[in-house]
Amino acid sequence: MLDTTLMNHFLELDEKNLTLTLEPGVLLMEISAYVEERGFFYPPDPGEKSATIGGNVSTNAGGMRAVKYGVTRDYVRGLELVLADGTILEVGGKVVKNSSGYDLKDMVIGSEGTLAVVTKITLKLLPLPQKNVSLLVPFPTLAQAIGTVPLIVKSKAIPTAIEFMEREVIMDAEEYLGRKFPDNQADAYLLLKFDGNTMEEIASYYDGVAQICLDQGAVDLLIADTDERSDSIWKARSAFLEAIKSSTSAMDEVDVVVPRSHVNEFVEYIHGLQHELGLRIKCFGHAGDGNLHVYLLKDNLSDDDWHRVLETGMEKMYARAKTMDGQVSGEHGIGLAKRPYLKESLDAPTIRLMQHIKDAFDPNHILNPHKVCFE
Repeated sequence: MLDTTLMNHFLELDEKNLTLTLEPGVLLMEISAYVEERGFFYPPDPGEKSATIGGNVSTNAGGMRAVKYGVTRDYVRGLELVLADGTILEVGGKVVKNSSGYDLKDMVIGSEGTLAVVTKITLKLLPLPQKNVSLLVPFPTLAQAIGTVPLIVKSKAIPTAIEFMEREVIMDAEEYLGRKFPDNQADAYLLLKFDGNTMEEIASYYDGVAQICLDQGAVDLLIADTDERSDSIWKARSAFLEAIKSSTSAMDEVDVVVPRSHVNEFVEYIHGLQHELGLRIKCFGHAGDGNLHVYLLKDNLSDDDWHRVLETGMEKMYARAKTMDGQVSGEHGIGLAKRPYLKESLDAPTIRLMQHIKDAFDPNHILNPHKVCFE
């Protein structure tokens, strides 16, 4: 095991080039606090704020703001790497554009530590938006909620985040947190966030989106235009995972990603699958980019039944995602558990090419061995 806990230093804030250089053990929440108090913004926003930036780079983490700002890869300008033979390598840098040979930096991002050890990271920053507004939009059905998302994305207003959730997950969060969500009467919800430098600018974005939602059957629009109102909603959204975890004896997760046009179809498939398998399945996720977080819950199943049903459920979900041109993982990576499903989702030449890349970086397979698609 390689522990980067003590590699937790900020090395340079370059205000002229809008970059931050730091070590891989710095926590995501520390980055946000550091740059925002200086008027800057690091957009990637995975749900686990105590994750390290090195871990985010290793999995190309995304999060709720990906629909507008993109994922970790879009904000990594440069990396210092240690290769398997001990060679120290600098890839990328502070330049905005680079077409100089193969992009080794982007190859390492998302490789889950199988190609090199990341020892220094240079991130791109943005100016900090001064204002934000959230919209909580209840719909009679999930199909109406999800069906509205492509229309929102096609509009000129680009939300910072577009999340979907169902009533039963909200009820779990209410029980877990011991306080009420602003609304829990509808079957499905979209949660949208907009940011900008003035309230007038933001209003010009969300007015059109609000009308789109109403035209598609939304039963109400709840506007959170203060930090207090907005925080109460997003804190509840951030608690979904812990709320689900506290409601069962054990669970496992699928983080498939499908085209936005197939999100509702996939969620409806999950609803049918939980009845077919005889276990509870909870789901929420990033409607704006098609990344779903699906949790299979053990409850009172015996260990043998749980492992059998879990394997069957995962096989069925990954197979269904493949028919929709989806992928095994949207942001959490492959590791050990998802290797069989990755191999089923990719063709043999693609797997062979990945294995050749692994051999070139790490011929003895000493870096995070046996992970992703490598024996």
